[in-house]
Amino acid sequence: MDDLGYKITSQRISVDKRVMVLGGAPEAGALTRELLDLGYAVHWVTNDFGYKITPEAVLPDSPSEHPKLTRYEECSLVRLDGHVGGFLARFRRDGTELSLDASALVVATGNERYYPAERYGLVLSSQVLTVPQVRKQLGAPRSTGAALPHRNQRVILLLDFKGETAKETATEAMCLAIDLRAQWHCEVYVFYQNLKVDTYNLERLTRTMREKGIVFCRYADPKITIEDERINLSYIEGTVSGELLILPEAVRPREDTQELAGLLRVRLGEDGFFQDINIHEYRPGISVRKGIFFAGRCHMDGDTAEAEGDAMQAAANVDALLGTGFLEPEPIIAHVDSTKCVRCYTCVRTCPHAAVEMADYDEVIAARVVDLACRGCGACVANCPVRAIDLVGQVMPAWAQSA
Repeated sequence: MDDLGYKITSQRISVDKRVMVLGGAPEAGALTRELLDLGYAVHWVTNDFGYKITPEAVLPDSPSEHPKLTRYEECSLVRLDGHVGGFLARFRRDGTELSLDASALVVATGNERYYPAERYGLVLSSQVLTVPQVRKQLGAPRSTGAALPHRNQRVILLLDFKGETAKETATEAMCLAIDLRAQWHCEVYVFYQNLKVDTYNLERLTRTMREKGIVFCRYADPKITIEDERINLSYIEGTVSGELLILPEAVRPREDTQELAGLLRVRLGEDGFFQDINIHEYRPGISVRKGIFFAGRCHMDGDTAEAEGDAMQAAANVDALLGTGFLEPEPIIAHVDSTKCVRCYTCVRTCPHAAVEMADYDEVIAARVVDLACRGCGACVANCPVRAIDLVGQVMPAWAQSA
């Protein structure tokens, strides 16, 4: 018992080692494989947006019919009930509803690619192509002759044009530059403004590019003109002309991100992606709701290796939470005095962790804090207009005890 007469629920509560993975991005496959290797049962749910990936493509080290893996495709989340250790998700698929339970949930929905025509102000043509378009030509069979028009051409690869290029698409563009040198024997110029070489893989990539003879040029306020079937790029150091201009695609949150965040009751960052850092934990991939995690490009800007590494971190976060097979409340949690509660729903609306709900206390409806979901932040205590909520388990500081 605490000083308020409230018995703190500190006993361990057993939980199933079952995880739900939402999304079909490549990192979702890496995450699922890692969770299976750790002994977790996994519900892998994808919807009708984004990537279409077969189990064989992303789970090469696991049998296609893994005994602990269940896959559900083209499902749309309708509702999420419960809390950490006991989530219940309802999905809609082909006009029917499907219910799945899990102790934790990981979002790995990825992002969305698009060509920012309004931002670039350039119309795509045979001389102005995106990275995926050139990659497709590069991979075409030799018999099609796709390479012939571009062999030995001078190619301008333009990064950070009217806005910073995402690390994911910038890395793909630089890998393309190496392949253009090797396969089409092109003379490649990479123009950039703010190239972030902040990982070992990127540093090695740029070093390889220089060794292959690829030229890097830093620019500002470029002027692009197309005349006589040539691309002219003028900047402070002069003008570079070439036969082909390659532009990277841009990335943005998937169309369903905001709706999904509302259903999960988690936050989005200012950029519209899932919140990268939980300020309570100050660690990436951990949402404001205990038991809900993010993995990969749905919440971060990174190349393929970084996205997969982030998926491994998400699996580690899940294992840190559920690995022991039990859960227990935080040392400090909030408690509602049901006799004082006026059912104003202020605590329900202001709890950043979705840990407060309305409940029936012996025929009296009042707010209740779910012990396992509470992080003891005190937001509900500070916002309750009738002071019906207190933090229990908190040691009173010495200066307050002597007052």
